[in-house]
Amino acid sequence: MNEKAFRLDFFIAIAALLISALTAGALVYQTRVIADQYAATIWPYLSVTGTFGPNGGTLDLENDGLGPALIESAQLSVDGKVVPTWNDFLQVLVYEPEIGAAVAHAAKTNKLVISSGSIGPSSTIRPGESRQLLSISYDLYVHPSVLSRHTIALDFCYCSLNRSCWMLHSRPSVTGRPDTSVSTPRCTTASSIASIARSLSVHRHKK
Repeated sequence: MNEKAFRLDFFIAIAALLISALTAGALVYQTRVIADQYAATIWPYLSVTGTFGPNGGTLDLENDGLGPALIESAQLSVDGKVVPTWNDFLQVLVYEPEIGAAVAHAAKTNKLVISSGSIGPSSTIRPGESRQLLSISYDLYVHPSVLSRHTIALDFCYCSLNRSCWMLHSRPSVTGRPDTSVSTPRCTTASSIASIARSLSVHRHKK
């Protein structure tokens, strides 16, 4: 009789342990599902949009996601070389005869408009926000393909509020190359892109 009672108590204890384990597993799963659902509501999604026309071009960084994008690093490369400012790209452009002549003419007629923005660690792009990176306009016609003679690449590492992070690689051009964005455990650099810090040297194109 005592042996039967012991066996019954033993099976009850095992059943209780199994129920507890299942309950704990269900709670862990539910917590993970809630965390994933929350993460999905604050995911940012950055992309670079390039607009190229006969009178100049613009580059914009857009956040089409649901949460703010916390920029951890930003890097600009021109023809495979990392450069610190937009000046380095613009100075390469004005070496092209067509653009150099257009810039010089627009500078003389006060129709040259160049603007740029700094971006790097501590920059935040809100949901639905578009941040202008670079804009250049002139009044002479230049075929848009001239703006793509020199390859530029933009690399951003950004994170969401819950510290999920992504790497964005963009090579904007008139051919419309798609951006690539991949998740990363963390951002390992803290570089930035500075705005225009000095005037362009366009005197060589004046006639």
